[in-house]
Amino acid sequence: MRIGFVELVLLLFIASLTVGPNVALFVDRWLRRAQRTSAAAARRKAQLEAQAAIEREALLTRFRVASNVFALLLLAALAYGLLLRPIETPPKAYTVPDVRQDTGAARTELSADSKDGWKLGDYLGVDCVRTQDGLVYAAAYDGASMKKRKSDLVRTDGGHDAAILSVEGELTGFAFDGNGDLWLTVVTPTGGTLCRARHDSWGTSVEPVVTQLDGAPLGALSAVEAGPDGKVYFAAAAETSVKNGLEGALRTELLAHTGTGWVYVYDPADRSVQRVLGGIAGASGLALSEDGRTLYVSDLGSRCVWAVDADARELTAGGKNCKSFLSGLPGYPGALALDEDGILYVSYRWARSNWLEKNADRTLLRSIALRAGENMQQKLFGLSADAPCAEAVDTADGSWERTFTGREMDGCTAVCPAGSKVYFGAAGSASLLSARV
Repeated sequence: MRIGFVELVLLLFIASLTVGPNVALFVDRWLRRAQRTSAAAARRKAQLEAQAAIEREALLTRFRVASNVFALLLLAALAYGLLLRPIETPPKAYTVPDVRQDTGAARTELSADSKDGWKLGDYLGVDCVRTQDGLVYAAAYDGASMKKRKSDLVRTDGGHDAAILSVEGELTGFAFDGNGDLWLTVVTPTGGTLCRARHDSWGTSVEPVVTQLDGAPLGALSAVEAGPDGKVYFAAAAETSVKNGLEGALRTELLAHTGTGWVYVYDPADRSVQRVLGGIAGASGLALSEDGRTLYVSDLGSRCVWAVDADARELTAGGKNCKSFLSGLPGYPGALALDEDGILYVSYRWARSNWLEKNADRTLLRSIALRAGENMQQKLFGLSADAPCAEAVDTADGSWERTFTGREMDGCTAVCPAGSKVYFGAAGSASLLSARV
């Protein structure tokens, strides 16, 4: 039986009337369910986002609080470290010495020729230079930390080097006496020691001679000189810690200006130790006249060199029987050396610091510098290429003979005239620098 077009239309109409409402209801229910599901998902998403925002804000709040607490703690630690932390050497106010005018002395530049500079090997620095029998001797050290530092006495002729003696710690100075014995000043983290090495046992035996005075450690020993009468003079830079070596002790005294440096004399005949000169703001160098009658002492903080009778005892720097031989120096004097013609060579450990001397009466600022640490303190001192690293003066009439410049360095630690040359030791360098005179 064939269905015509009219019949088909009627059947579809009847089907739509019968099934349509159910289909429409199903579609409506499905759409409503989908909407409810979508709304629930949107609500859950909104809730999650709100919860995440709450947690994020709480985390940020905790972070801000922790940051503020950390900043306050850091500020408190900084304030304590720079303002309140106890220091071993509280600074004292002092009067800044005048600056000497130009002397008009001849200027000599340190040689830039590598052939004139003698390398001593893999050492980290040179503390003292001397000559004996045509050979040059230098105290050179290894180890940046005082706890691991070891020093050698190196003998050289410019072509061959030999370490003839070694000590634990820092060998800050040495001198030969009339018998050929070697006198040494050695600094370790526990204090200073005056030692002797007999000429027949070099390299095998170093004898501690003086380790303390009146029950107290000697401190930062800086220099030693042997007189023609057999007496041995040695200097203690100041009553300060030696945990950072001689340079750290001198830098501390320069900032603190306690004036607690002393020069002593040891008599091997009766093994006695006596005080020669005190009240020095950094006793950093010694030189003894050839006849042994006049002792020259460099005063770091006062920028001067004292000249005293070597037989005098219990003198005070600037007091009775203690006159300034040189004053108003352009830098902070360190090592001293005399040649056979009576010419005194004065090395400058550092150039004069305008900041330091501007704050001579401001102990708070200098206390901050003392607490700031070694690295910060090093930035205050040094020698530029145009600053004098040493000067030479005739002890007979006080006339200035020569000014040495031309090399930038952290500091000039040693000076030694030898014939037509003058050798220099530089802080942080194992090479001996030189200049022709």
